[in-house]
Amino acid sequence: MIFRNKSVPFEIMSKYDNVKNTKRANYKFLNETAALQGQTVLAGDSITEIFNCYELFYNWSKANNCAVYNRGISGDTSNRLSERFYDNVLNIRPKNIILLIGTNDIGMGRKPADAVENIRDILEQIRNCSADANVILQAVYPVNKKMSAESRSMVGIRTNGKIREMNALLKPLAKDFCCAWLDLTDALSDENGDLNKNYCYDGLHLNANGFKVAAENIIPLLK
Repeated sequence: MIFRNKSVPFEIMSKYDNVKNTKRANYKFLNETAALQGQTVLAGDSITEIFNCYELFYNWSKANNCAVYNRGISGDTSNRLSERFYDNVLNIRPKNIILLIGTNDIGMGRKPADAVENIRDILEQIRNCSADANVILQAVYPVNKKMSAESRSMVGIRTNGKIREMNALLKPLAKDFCCAWLDLTDALSDENGDLNKNYCYDGLHLNANGFKVAAENIIPLLK
């Protein structure tokens, strides 16, 4: 959950604590000592970190002899992901990169356009360091604060309007950088345009059913 404090600058709010720094260091260590070159990487925040990728990508991974590494960090924002992107993702020259980031920027009150500039920086890094990677840029998922008191607290100041604003800026960015654009808004939403309660547990994070929908849409785009 992200708490917004207007008196604290975004760069301070998004600064890593010891837990996040440890996760970042762990991913760097794994990439340098154990991870294989040319595999598939999921990169993003908590929605990525809890992705049931082993189970949901298992058949594809086995058939294509390609591991799927999860490099999500809970609470991550676009600027912090950009900072760690080389050490946590690019230094193993992935064949596929699945990128989902931005909901926490919105949750901290940041303007969508500012977050999109950080995502542009990430795509520039990919272009400069691993131009042959197949990049799948995902639209930020919708939210649902109508489910419960917990969901209202978890979703916070995020709105589907702000998310749509960010996604409208991300879509042409995907075209500019020759990324596959994956917008799961319709697939994950209910009739009111909110994140479907059958696909989440707190209005923000997907459950296994939701991740199954995501995986089924990601897999056809992998190489």
